[in-house]
Amino acid sequence: MNRMKIPFIVLVLIFNCFLSRGQDYSIPTLTALPKDIAETKVDLNGSWNFDATPKPDFWTSLNRGNTQNIQVPGQWIMQGKQVPAGQQAGYARKFTLPESYRGKRIKIRCNGVFSESTIYVNGKRVGYHLGGFTPFEFDISDLVRWDRANDIAIAVRSETLADSLASASKYAAHNLGGISRDIFVFAVASTNISSFHASTDFDEAFRHATLHTELEVANQSNQKQQNLRVKFTLWNKDAQVVPIGSEIQQIDPLSVKESKSFKFAIPVNQPKHWTSEDPYLYTLQAELMDGDKLLHRTIRKIGFRELKVEGNQLLVNGKAVKLHGVNRHEVMPLRGRSLTDDIWKKDVELFRAANVNYIRTSHYPPDERFLDACDELGMFVEVEAPFCWAHQTDVSADKMEALLVNQHVEMVNRDKSHPSVIIWSLGNESLKYKEYFKRAGQVVKQMDPTRPRIFSQWGPDADDGELEITNHHYPGPTGPDKYRDLKRPITFDEYIHVNSYNRFELSADPGIRDMWGPLLDRMWTAMYNSKAVLGGAIWAGIDDTFFLPDHKVVGYGTWGPLDGWRREKPEYWNVKKAYSTVRITQVANRDSNGKLKFELENRYNFTNTAACQIVWKWGDQEGIAHTEIEPRKTGTFELDLHGIDEPNSQLYMKVVSPLGFVVDEYLFTVKPQALQVHKSLKTTLVTKASTANITVSTKQNSFVFDKSNGKVTVSNAKGTTLIQSGANLMLLPLNSEGRGIQMLGDDQNFEPYNPLCSNWVAQSILLKESSADKVVIEVTGTYAQAEGKLNYTVSNDGTFTVTYNFKLLQDVSPRQIGLVFDIPKELDELSWDRVGYWSYYPQQHLGALQGRAKAFNPQRPISVSAGPSEKPTWDWSEDQTTAGTNLFRATKQNIRSASLVAGDGRKINVLSNGQQHLRTWRDVHTDANKLLVADYINAGREGFLSSHAELDYRPLKRNDQVSGSITLNFN
Repeated sequence: MNRMKIPFIVLVLIFNCFLSRGQDYSIPTLTALPKDIAETKVDLNGSWNFDATPKPDFWTSLNRGNTQNIQVPGQWIMQGKQVPAGQQAGYARKFTLPESYRGKRIKIRCNGVFSESTIYVNGKRVGYHLGGFTPFEFDISDLVRWDRANDIAIAVRSETLADSLASASKYAAHNLGGISRDIFVFAVASTNISSFHASTDFDEAFRHATLHTELEVANQSNQKQQNLRVKFTLWNKDAQVVPIGSEIQQIDPLSVKESKSFKFAIPVNQPKHWTSEDPYLYTLQAELMDGDKLLHRTIRKIGFRELKVEGNQLLVNGKAVKLHGVNRHEVMPLRGRSLTDDIWKKDVELFRAANVNYIRTSHYPPDERFLDACDELGMFVEVEAPFCWAHQTDVSADKMEALLVNQHVEMVNRDKSHPSVIIWSLGNESLKYKEYFKRAGQVVKQMDPTRPRIFSQWGPDADDGELEITNHHYPGPTGPDKYRDLKRPITFDEYIHVNSYNRFELSADPGIRDMWGPLLDRMWTAMYNSKAVLGGAIWAGIDDTFFLPDHKVVGYGTWGPLDGWRREKPEYWNVKKAYSTVRITQVANRDSNGKLKFELENRYNFTNTAACQIVWKWGDQEGIAHTEIEPRKTGTFELDLHGIDEPNSQLYMKVVSPLGFVVDEYLFTVKPQALQVHKSLKTTLVTKASTANITVSTKQNSFVFDKSNGKVTVSNAKGTTLIQSGANLMLLPLNSEGRGIQMLGDDQNFEPYNPLCSNWVAQSILLKESSADKVVIEVTGTYAQAEGKLNYTVSNDGTFTVTYNFKLLQDVSPRQIGLVFDIPKELDELSWDRVGYWSYYPQQHLGALQGRAKAFNPQRPISVSAGPSEKPTWDWSEDQTTAGTNLFRATKQNIRSASLVAGDGRKINVLSNGQQHLRTWRDVHTDANKLLVADYINAGREGFLSSHAELDYRPLKRNDQVSGSITLNFN
């Protein structure tokens, strides 16, 4: 690293800690943890004694009678414990202190207790805290003992005003009470660093930086401290020391029990920038010295990153950014909102691999380990204060500060050193901005002037125009144009809601999860191209589904691209594709010189595509394409392909991020596909009529038309059934129902919503044509919903075609239109070939271009609509209900062909043109499988998604016509 030509200068500013000039709020102490805290803390996680109805002396008595064991961290309800509403539960355990703690200040840190707690040590009250998602600590030095084990008891109440203002238990549809995050005891010197934060900014060229550090030093000893110094050391990612000029600074004397805060501005020469695409972290160490004696050593991981709102743009390190994001709740299906197993880092890895660069922590601050992972792996974060629908709760004036300001203070005080945090959200979907949030917003700005603020609401005017960024939840497809020239940056920090509450539709067809993808792509592209739209966060990131010990299922449900077990759902691939930062389009087929040309749009904020690997493979040839396209620009490149000259050959291409994950995958057509033409069998047709039936026979199959109802049965030469009955018209209405929005523990078995047209009455059956080449039978009839004709054509080439034309007798807004056949349940293996919205899909994805699916796996359990209640070892596509596996019963869009096969060799083939759609499922009422071939489909009716989905709706009126033609053959 080159030295700057000007000398390094360190500025020292001193100010009082708690109530300094112009500051009328207090910042609770959150001591800078010692560098070796992982090895030296007394961990209080583990087994505690629990009393759901503690007696009044529970906190002070060492003889507590009968208690139960409970695990900490954790929620009591997820462990089968019930606490009377509004009452305190009792936690207690013993702990001993190591001899190395003697002579130091002993502190207890609670990272989250929901939602009100009072702590007692050795029978003495230590302190009280209100708020379930923010950390707190108490000094217990004067209460601990060294000759025997110490006793700690905690009174925990769940139902409080803090819970109500956050709507937290209401939101999760179960009580969140418990010690839900880590709790531990640690020791620091009597004179210690009681707070340590860092921020950075750059010069105008974004070449050199200033590292701003804030330290609070507390003298908790019994004597004045006069020879205090602080030493800073900065290491880069390779553990090399970075020169920062004057490393050691003398600080002012501290009187007994006095605390002071100090600010240092440290120039740093040419540091590497931190961005979500290159999350370069430095380690900053602060050492408090008494002369040459080390008192306290602590570290911060820091990133050199500067934020600025300029007009309607958010600049990160001087560059306007687009935020392609998701919302994230802290959720585990069997643990509630109390997480474990380093799930925080796994979540960041999963979302980053889906090309997400921004996460909103709805609707409360997360565990800090999540932010540590975002710093390390590269993820922008909007940290939200723990307030949701707060206007529904009345707060008296005397409680405003404790409830509505202090939790904001605790959030900012914990998290403001994280480079990943780029936005503070004051709360979610709450009215009363002036009454409840205006002062909190002012305090947040005083505490941290480096970051913009937002009030995450239904519309852009909820904050009276005061904050740096505004937003609109669910603006619909017109939102990008509407806000293109807004004066402030705007985020849609809830948008493009995943299908979730339309549970009857989802139970029928998991395929609507894949149909969501094009809606996302359409909306995100419009947002990306709208200047003032900073970005948005999909609602939501992870299913909010909880399986209680009494087997009830609660929560908002299956609204994530990831399920609660962190399995990828169909939406996940669509997020990855829509949010792809390297979008490649084939410009033409390979020319006579072997050149294949592509257009590349670079949607990165900071990264030139030269830093990516674009790996291609064609036949036995492979290579790396070299491109140099600047971020937010478009360019072209070519591949020189020689050799293979076969139709159907495809070029595979993948883009690998500089961080090592796959950004995108593509399949490109080198030479046009040679479509297979159905081979003529030239069979002989024999037609016979009786009083009951018309029978058309070939050498391979028999088609029997029932004169009483016009239905057809198809069997093979062995007399084994292929089609039990058909065809039946389906005008499947849209259905947004799901027994309300939330799952509240009632029955989560939703019968698939698959009504066929009803009250069929065949009016005539006509042998319309009979020749050596084909036989045509016309059936005329009425349903309650429509009237019209079905033409069945048996051809001597082995094909069986059904054409329909119906006039509607009533209005309907359909989700699917087509014909349904009843087929034997033994035909339970489906295969398909289709045209996809994307050129490439993973093999087990519902949208795979080619695939195979079995109706059931007898080795796996049947799940309710919320999914499996125990951690599965299989892919989401293999979950199954009584209607079949997700993969089997999901609509396959735009099929070219599909087949249903039985174990005895029976086979039905659907022949199509890439414009029809197929769905299969088990009908539990008839114990038969259903086969739908549809000429029209859409993404369903989910209330929060409908403004997008309805662009593809086809509402029909009375007297409108529906028609189509379906072709099958049989083996």
